[in-house]
This record gives sequence, structure tokens and C-alpha cells, in this order.
Amino acid sequence: MATIDKLGTTLKITAGGDPMALPLPFVGHIMLPGLHPSLDPVAGPPVGFDFRSPTIDANGSIRLRGTAGESVAGWTLGFIQLKYIGTDYARYRGTTDHNGSVWVTGSNRIVCRDTDDGSTEVWYDSLTSGGTTGPNGTNRLPAGTVIPPVGFLDVPAHLYDRPRRKWPSIVKNTSVAGNPTNFLYHADIGLAFCTMLVARDPGNKFHMLMHFYWNIRWEQMFAVDGSGKVVPGRTILREHNIQRPAHTGNPMDKRFHGKEYDLSLPVSNTVSRRPHHTHPAPDWRNE
Repeated sequence: MATIDKLGTTLKITAGGDPMALPLPFVGHIMLPGLHPSLDPVAGPPVGFDFRSPTIDANGSIRLRGTAGESVAGWTLGFIQLKYIGTDYARYRGTTDHNGSVWVTGSNRIVCRDTDDGSTEVWYDSLTSGGTTGPNGTNRLPAGTVIPPVGFLDVPAHLYDRPRRKWPSIVKNTSVAGNPTNFLYHADIGLAFCTMLVARDPGNKFHMLMHFYWNIRWEQMFAVDGSGKVVPGRTILREHNIQRPAHTGNPMDKRFHGKEYDLSLPVSNTVSRRPHHTHPAPDWRNE
């Protein structure tokens, strides 16, 4: 059976938040800053704000070595991504202390499979549930694929991600008579991931090749303008952090040991869509 040439394994990570070199005639190159995590108004319903991450692209490749003409059908290269932190809460408050405040949270520290909805596979892009397949996603070599005369075959795979969260501009405070409107005052969102480049041979054995960590953070204050509309106020934090260069082998973090290929882990989207916990108060104690 063909073997993996580890020296031929590569992983390149790029992101929309990376600085970009712009070539200019007679000047050379100037560096443009990358994109920050965005915050965009949503017309609704419900009216609110869309928190969107810059893009992340991971391009991996392995080199399979063997005898010319040897079948390598069934070899698969792809990415497994675990989400292990989901900070996701917002605070609302009324126009006065007597209109109360509301704290709404969907935060969790559940290790999740980040894959397609309904997927029963470990791959970020499911082979059977609508994910991107082939060189632009999870790449399973089809029947008839063989080692060429040079004695090796380079196999690519790709991951694309751009997480987002949404928060409404207003909620009703059920702890105060008349259920007054409370306005978005503060939002804090943080998502953390471990992304792994993995090969699976035709015998269904997994080979962990490389991995890296990355996260996205927003912390934003809001205000109510003269027309009564919620608008962004002071930005506390907007960060897109990617660990580079990538590490070889398995993640050393004990939170992931034995869970890299665990199909019993919940799917990330399923966890993030669970109903949020709402904590209304009759004053501004949710500060």
C-alpha cells in the first residue's frame, strides 16, 4: 500500500485579516492592513446586528509514495475542526433603571464537531451531507486513481470558514410591569477552534498530520441615538487570531485527547442554535 511522505505534507493558512502587499509602479510594495471582524446592521426581522469574521482558508497537501500504477483509490485528505469555546452573550437595558435590564447568553465550553448539519462524519466538509468535496474540500480519491510514473502523487484539500453571530437590537423585559423595551447595550462573542489536517487510508485508518488553533473575538458597546435607534458605540475588541506556523501531529491539549475522531460529539451548529438563556431584572443590575 502507498505510504505518506511526511516531508511532502504541507499546510498553508491565509485569512482575510492578514495584511496584504499592494504592488505600486515605481514605488514597490506597500502593506495594507487586513480586515477586522465586521459589525453590520440587519434590517430584520428582527432588526439587529450581524457579527462576521474575516475569512480563513487552509490549504493542505500530502504526498503519497508507491509503485507506478499502484491504486490509491479511497485515500482521503481533509480537515477535522473542533470548536471548544463559544462565548456568546449580550446585555440589554431600558432607558431608565426602572425599565430594567436583561442578560441573554448562549455561551458554552462544549467540544463540538464543526461539520455540515446532519453529518455523521468527522470531516469539516462532509462527503455525504452536502460538504465541498474534491481538491476544494474533503478530497477522496476516486476509483481508478493510481500512482503516476514519477512514483508519487500529491493530494490537495481545502477548508474555508467565516463564522458569524447575530444579536437583535431590542428585547422585552418580562420582569417589569408592561414588559418595557430594553435596548442592546453590550455584546461579547468569542469562538475558538482547533483545526486538523488528517488523512484516512483505504483501510479506514486515520493519520493525523498537522494542526493549528484560531479564534475570533468581538466585544462591542452600543447606544441609543436621538431617534431611538440602537447604534454601535465604543468598540472594545475585534480580533482574528490564527496560530502560525502549524504544528505537526496530534494536538497536545488534553481537552481533545481521544475526541479527534469522536462521532458522539455534538455538531457545532446544533449547539449554537440551542435557545439562549434569558435573565431579566427589574433594574440595571445586568451591567
